[in-house]
Amino acid sequence: MAPKRGSSFGNFVQSPVNPPNGVKPITTEFSKGSVPDSIYSANRESAWSRWRRGYEIATATFYDNSYEYPFQYELPANFGSGDGMPVVSGTFVGFPTKNKEMGMHWAGWRFAGAMRSDQLVDPITSERLYIESVTEDKDNWYVKLAGSWSESNPLPPLFYVEDPNVPGGLTPLNSEILEDRIITPGGEIIDKDTLNPETQRRYGYVQAVLTNTNQTTGVLTLRKSGSIQVTPDKEYLTPSPIGFTPGRYLITGSRFCCSCQDFTHRDYAFMRDISKGNKKIFPRNKVSYIKPGRFELTRRDGILDNNAMTPGNVNRTMEVYAPPGYQLPPNTADSFVKNNIARDSPGIYADFGATYIRSTTDPGTLGARAEGLPKFGDYSSNQGEITALTDNWEPLLDELRYCKHIYALKFADNTFPPEPSDFPVGRDSMADWEQRLVDQTENEQQSLKAANLNRFSLSQMDVPPYNCQTPMMMPMMQKLFNVPTDLIQMQGFTMFDKEGRPYKP
Repeated sequence: MAPKRGSSFGNFVQSPVNPPNGVKPITTEFSKGSVPDSIYSANRESAWSRWRRGYEIATATFYDNSYEYPFQYELPANFGSGDGMPVVSGTFVGFPTKNKEMGMHWAGWRFAGAMRSDQLVDPITSERLYIESVTEDKDNWYVKLAGSWSESNPLPPLFYVEDPNVPGGLTPLNSEILEDRIITPGGEIIDKDTLNPETQRRYGYVQAVLTNTNQTTGVLTLRKSGSIQVTPDKEYLTPSPIGFTPGRYLITGSRFCCSCQDFTHRDYAFMRDISKGNKKIFPRNKVSYIKPGRFELTRRDGILDNNAMTPGNVNRTMEVYAPPGYQLPPNTADSFVKNNIARDSPGIYADFGATYIRSTTDPGTLGARAEGLPKFGDYSSNQGEITALTDNWEPLLDELRYCKHIYALKFADNTFPPEPSDFPVGRDSMADWEQRLVDQTENEQQSLKAANLNRFSLSQMDVPPYNCQTPMMMPMMQKLFNVPTDLIQMQGFTMFDKEGRPYKP
């Protein structure tokens, strides 16, 4: 009989110096197994890594990216404002990848200025809606818009929309980013480089998230936490030390969303895995993935529809199921309360179950601690009872840790944030680390081209807007437009070709 190898503790085989197929043995810091060490995790999760890779992707797409699909979307008539129906402009940008079932991450970029308060008028006084005054407390700014507002003369759309089916009406701009970037009625939207012709000094501006609209008094509540000031010296200060400037007009700011796992914290899987030779797979969810929270279903005419492609004449809606005590964000889809709701959709996605928020409350404030790993606890419990769910959809400006794709879009928007300070550690040289990251990004792009992965992925999944209503894209689109999903309809889209000519898909 051959001698028995190893012992009751397992077999101990020395790893070869040059392991076959380039597979390196996994090393851990505190235990045996497959868990990466803490330094590796910190480097991987660092804001700097995402920031630097976003910069690399952005510079590459300047000369080699044919996956941009500009669009305009007309909101329904009752959302009308100013001179006519509001039109939301933006673009869909595709990022080829081997790490997604259809070979493409889709990011949405909604341009700033979809709403301009200089285009809105008080019907009684004929005043345009400039910033009349600003007051504040420790948490918020309270911006009073010019006009004679009352219950009989409420704020006009889009600040307030009357809806017979909703008691009290709708306030669609709640959770939107507002910026004071218009100096004169009908004027150009200023940016961080715009000069005041009288002083030859830059104007600067402030961004903040609108949390409440009082349509009868014309007072807007904007949160200080997460706000940003772009100073006349082109510095980014967060939270902003100053409020909005009286006399200016407000616009909605740029808004970004992405379908990648890093941003949504969802691992999507359909019945095909193109990263493994187009192998068909049968996804299942582990018990450890099941966590409390929201749950979404996409339906077509009341029937469940999880197709990855959508015909041009089809409109689907998204239903949101949530457990008791969960507060749905404003302007969500149809919503239902149900006990014991998990947030996984078997065969479609597994939710990572994490709120992807930066780990410091007020970055940029005097005495604030350095940023560390993001917060992964998106619910609170006490003695086994869930007491709070905080899986919010609001854009939190600098509080939100963006993925590398959104960092790339912010670079293109000329609002690329300053370099984070949480540099990777445990390496010989920061310059070497950065060069390896640049080389890795370039090699990934070249390998995607060599494999014709992008062509394959586009042939398997319709390009926007045809795939805007898939289970992967629908939650992202709802965040991007901030309206119920039954208002995101195919016939509302106008697309633009590579020559800039409009066409109806």
